[in-house]
Amino acid sequence: MTEYASCGMMVEMQETEAANINWKKEERLRVRRSADLIGMVEMASIVVNLLLYPLIRRLPVFREGSLGAEIYDLLLYVIVFALPMIVAARWTGMDMRDLMGRGKPSATIYLMTIGLTLGWSYTASWMAGGIEALLNGIGLTEIQDSFVMPMGGTAMVVRFVSVALIPPLVEELCYRGFYLNTAVHSMGTWGAIVLTSFAFWIAHYSVEILPLAFGFGLIGGYIRRRYGSLLPSMCGHFAVNSIYLIVNVGWEAGTRVGVGLSLLVALIEIFCGAIGVTLFVREGCLKEIWNGTFGRHSALTPREQVWAVLTSIPALLVLLTGMYFMVKNLEAL
Repeated sequence: MTEYASCGMMVEMQETEAANINWKKEERLRVRRSADLIGMVEMASIVVNLLLYPLIRRLPVFREGSLGAEIYDLLLYVIVFALPMIVAARWTGMDMRDLMGRGKPSATIYLMTIGLTLGWSYTASWMAGGIEALLNGIGLTEIQDSFVMPMGGTAMVVRFVSVALIPPLVEELCYRGFYLNTAVHSMGTWGAIVLTSFAFWIAHYSVEILPLAFGFGLIGGYIRRRYGSLLPSMCGHFAVNSIYLIVNVGWEAGTRVGVGLSLLVALIEIFCGAIGVTLFVREGCLKEIWNGTFGRHSALTPREQVWAVLTSIPALLVLLTGMYFMVKNLEAL
């Protein structure tokens, strides 16, 4: 009797183990499918850019900083970046309300998000300096895009729209909207936030921007899932990009103006960061993150999720492409 009972228990344990294995395979497959979709949209942006290149060479050459060049850059950004995301969102059945979220955050949440993003912008600038020092230590430096002052008031307005307004709208809809919605159902809240933050960094093709882009992705992703709205992270993104533009205009006006403006901006970022952290704690956000009560949880471990993403061919192509452009953006001192 005991022998039969033992055999029955062993068979039951084996069936349970087999069921768990099959369930894990299904979960990994769901993660891979999410990574496939995100990777395909990212690759579509790259392909659209490559397809447009022969046409771009036939267009008139605008002087950098001119009104024509500013309009051209704005239109190219929208076509290359926004178009694949819009098509993919429509194809998967997501409408604007799905991307934006249906939450209605209070004014305190907007203030908290702007404070956190500005405070992190200041912190990330020091971290970027550390990465630059490490690169210099091995004889490398990252090629920096030169800032060209727009020629005239109209060109300046277009530059403001293309730097401070359009990216916060398009990039938030894409990374904290479409991508986050796509990944959260298979990876859980934190897995999706980390993946989309990493993708946000890769898309910038810069090593030194890692702290700013990845950190902002974590903040924006958390706010989107916690409060159900993209608007706060859009406002934070707008604040960071606007300050970037203002500081660069200040340096173009002269060294004295640039130094003074940079110091003022640093003080504002520190002050806003302190407010953001204070509100973050007061809202109970830190507590729920610490005790693990925030968001949906995945049945897969972080390592299993990483391996599932890396088995996605489109996601792997995006990673390799991003790494290629990052390396290409480095030069010897």
